[in-house]
Amino acid sequence: MIIRDLPPSGDLEQQAQRYTSALLQWRAWLEELAAVFAQFAPGPDADAEETRRLRERAVAPLVTFVVERTGAGELWRAACVDALMWYLESTGMSPLEAEDLADEVVDSQFESWIAPDAEAVGRAGQAIGEHGA
Repeated sequence: MIIRDLPPSGDLEQQAQRYTSALLQWRAWLEELAAVFAQFAPGPDADAEETRRLRERAVAPLVTFVVERTGAGELWRAACVDALMWYLESTGMSPLEAEDLADEVVDSQFESWIAPDAEAVGRAGQAIGEHGA
């Protein structure tokens, strides 16, 4: 899960601490994703080939980050789809195309409850890098 280790719920003060903790964890998740996005962001003069290469190279750190954060638990693949989709959108891909590509890649390359090996991550990166070529 993206949000973990929440204080137990109870009285109003404990509930406030619980919600504050959840919001801070979500913010940290988004900030870390943004840092990866920035690292692999195409420049304003990037051509289509350079953008495809950046997208391909971004897959491994994004998938690794999602697996580390979720422990490859029950919903890790959904979090991976979201992260890949958001990244692809940030590179100029349309939301619908980004969602379809992320869904297709995650469904075809990754299994539930199992952290992907380097080969599967490589195939996912290649599929994203070849998209639109």
